[in-house]
Amino acid sequence: MDLPVQLQSGEEVVQIIRRHPASLWGRLALIILVAILALVIWVWLGTSSTLLTIVFILVLVGAAMIGFMVWYRYHNDLWVITSQRLIDVTRSTPFNQQITTASLGNVQDISIRRKGIFNTALNFGDVICQTASAGSKTFALIGVAKPEQVLDAIDDARAKAKAGS
Repeated sequence: MDLPVQLQSGEEVVQIIRRHPASLWGRLALIILVAILALVIWVWLGTSSTLLTIVFILVLVGAAMIGFMVWYRYHNDLWVITSQRLIDVTRSTPFNQQITTASLGNVQDISIRRKGIFNTALNFGDVICQTASAGSKTFALIGVAKPEQVLDAIDDARAKAKAGS
């Protein structure tokens, strides 16, 4: 896999993390539900109304566009744990990319946040890393599968990075 950033000298990829698939399927299911609801209303109120047909088509086009953007964001949002740093790559549109990095040596506290029945049942949540940079930045891995394993991977990489420095 091509990484959006170049690795530093001696740096190795430990793990590449993506959002849990439930974050994609849940949003897509909601979009499909809205499209079905629009179809039911369109059929129920009558398909002969030109204005209603235009509104229905606009709702379907909007739902398709939003669905594509949800899918695009899911497939282009990733976190990389390397032997030296954490890398957050967010690409919300084809024309908007943000890359944030944090040195593992600056990671002070790591915590897990899991809220709700679905997050608990499907075993996904957020991994929050506090860094020792100016302003005490927060590095958040949102909606990742098996957050305990991600925390352990970050903690192990951090311990190795500190031992190696």
